[in-house]
Amino acid sequence: MAYTNNKKLSIIYILEILKEYSDEKHPLTQNEILKKLYDVYGMECERKSVGANIENLIEAGYDIVKCEGGGCYLGARDFEQSEISFLVDAVFSSKSIDSKKSRDLAKKISAFSSKYDRKKYNYIYKSDEISRTNNKQLFYTIDILHEAIEQKKQVEFSYDRPYVSKANQEKQQNRRYIVNPYFLVNNQGRYYLVCNYHYFDDIANYKLDQIKDIKILEKDAKPIEKVKGFENGLDIAKYANENIYMFSAETIDVVLKLSDEYAVGILTDWFGTNARVYQQNGEIFADVKANEKAIVYWALQYGEHFELLSPKQTREKIKQAIETLNKKYK
Repeated sequence: MAYTNNKKLSIIYILEILKEYSDEKHPLTQNEILKKLYDVYGMECERKSVGANIENLIEAGYDIVKCEGGGCYLGARDFEQSEISFLVDAVFSSKSIDSKKSRDLAKKISAFSSKYDRKKYNYIYKSDEISRTNNKQLFYTIDILHEAIEQKKQVEFSYDRPYVSKANQEKQQNRRYIVNPYFLVNNQGRYYLVCNYHYFDDIANYKLDQIKDIKILEKDAKPIEKVKGFENGLDIAKYANENIYMFSAETIDVVLKLSDEYAVGILTDWFGTNARVYQQNGEIFADVKANEKAIVYWALQYGEHFELLSPKQTREKIKQAIETLNKKYK
């Protein structure tokens, strides 16, 4: 408990009390606020001072609601309760954040609600039970990458790619990657660095939770306009929509045949409004733009509901993959 007799601080403490202990179902009377001021902050205050400070807070723009039966509570907050729930759930389910950071971050977000609403988020203590990364360097990596992107500098890091072979694992641990960083993007619960590996002339994607021991180099990064296929720059939203699995490959125009209207829902879950769905002769088709590796993988996953009609060479790759699977499961 932080004791103080500085009456100038009372208005700040009253606001904090309203944030923490009041909501629509739990309004506080002035006497209850006085008790909280003493119990939490060790401050003795007159009842009329509480009323005057509440009026000052209302005049300053805070949404303090006065109840007919007496008492008041803080109405509008920095985040709506639905927004807090969304953010806590996003943090809780993210596989890019280690369990301790997931709990800590969820606690910080839920602190924007009253102590009564925070009880809804007790499940954040189950974060250890979610399959997720053990990399504790993630937020440091994000800071370094934002700085490098802003300064247009190359970065160097090691990449924790798993191998069964001990020799390959040791080789990977000793390998250092030098890349030109461009964007960070969240895709399917994973955080990726979109960059150019300096030895090649294309775009690469690296999972942030597998990046370790990162540092910024003095050398300027290659402008993305000098990467083949990105002479006009990179639209990150378009890139994320077309690279649904964040594979590095050419983007192609695809024609799909849908088995029924149920398949439309699956399609929009993945491609959103970027998929053009239409009917011809009583059958349903869709045009999409997608990374070729990703669409092959996706077509195998949802083959029951979709048939890829074109391009022919991509259709042939799916056929070959099916034949390989058939041999394994025959």
